[in-house]
Amino acid sequence: MSPTTTPAIQVLRGTADILPGEVEAWQQLETAARQLFHRYHYQEIRTPLLEEAGLFQRSVGETTDIVQKEMYVFEDRGGRPIALRPEATASVVRAYLEHHLDKTAPFSKLYYLGPMFRAERPQAGRLRQFHQVGVEALGAESPFVDAEVILLLDHLLREWGITGHRIGLSTLGCREDKQRSASALRQRLTPLAKQLCEDCQARLTRNVFRVLDCKVDACRTLAWQGGAVLSICADCQRHFDTVKQLLQRSGVAYDDTQRFVRGLDYYTRTVFEVAHDALGAKDVLGAGGRYDHLIEELGGPKLGAVGFAVGVERSLIVQQKHQAAAAAPTARAAGPPAPLAERRAGVFVVSIGETAQQPAWDLVARLRRDGVAAEWDPESTSLKSQMRTADRLGFRHVALLGESELADHTVTLKDLSTGSQERVTIDALKARLQ
Repeated sequence: MSPTTTPAIQVLRGTADILPGEVEAWQQLETAARQLFHRYHYQEIRTPLLEEAGLFQRSVGETTDIVQKEMYVFEDRGGRPIALRPEATASVVRAYLEHHLDKTAPFSKLYYLGPMFRAERPQAGRLRQFHQVGVEALGAESPFVDAEVILLLDHLLREWGITGHRIGLSTLGCREDKQRSASALRQRLTPLAKQLCEDCQARLTRNVFRVLDCKVDACRTLAWQGGAVLSICADCQRHFDTVKQLLQRSGVAYDDTQRFVRGLDYYTRTVFEVAHDALGAKDVLGAGGRYDHLIEELGGPKLGAVGFAVGVERSLIVQQKHQAAAAAPTARAAGPPAPLAERRAGVFVVSIGETAQQPAWDLVARLRRDGVAAEWDPESTSLKSQMRTADRLGFRHVALLGESELADHTVTLKDLSTGSQERVTIDALKARLQ
């Protein structure tokens, strides 16, 4: 198929292929996340992409935009309503209870990486299949855990080379505080109902907190008009004050003056968002908070929990903009080989002539068994073509194997970064490359 031919079947709108040349950045990000999470003693959990739709209706909330407008729901062959997971917290809590971790490891620190699904209008960093990295600290009510989770989020972004992000911090209070705040907000907004969008008019009776984070600016302005709309009890205020003090001690900057709520029903007490200007108007990079009743509501004991999720696509956008800005003053013209530090480790084996093809095959297999990254081109015996392939793939070293090399069991090892070359015995090649 020529590069200009349009295939009969293309990727679905709102999804994307992650191609070689792009996926390496994803792998580096994921590796850095895993290493950092292990340092904080979090363990990986992998939950299914498919769950019973009722899980998210109960946890996320039936009146949320996610459940009402964005969740992919269908019936399986048995007539059961099934959903593609729109977020991972509910799935992690379901697994925590189903496998009795609440009894064997009541305080569990878990992390996940993977795709989520929401039927949103696709745009940069907001796809219908998108990816998140997140953590859940289950079974703890201490404000120290809130602070650790926020500290971990800040640390993770810095490990990814992201700076300049802003952490917004707030508290919703306990369940009783939320009920009291909702009642006061409903009473204030009801006389203004005609100025609200159609969705928010319905939210007045079903879930008035959704007005606070409506996508329509005018609704949000009315909802927040007049200052504080949340009534926080003394106990929850002490919890929040402790979180802030711990973050200050750790040197984590935050802004507790922002007006925001998290859009999921299960949140209580501490909530937070991290934003970055590189994302434009839709600047939220990740978010999280405490959810002290979700475990109980899904059939478990009364245990607190807190966690966060950060968008991978959005993080890569910010990361790449940072890298582009840093590289701009020293950008190189296209043409010369990449510097030594940017060249791929391992070796590309070049077979010169048909007689060298099978020995090249043997050498590549031997190197791989010995732990050396090795590649070759089985489709070509042209020296020029194979050298172009090695350069395109970014290898630093090529091992040339021709008649003279076959005769004395050597290769000619060439360094593409410097242009130097030397004769090396096959037995010594591994050590020379390492």
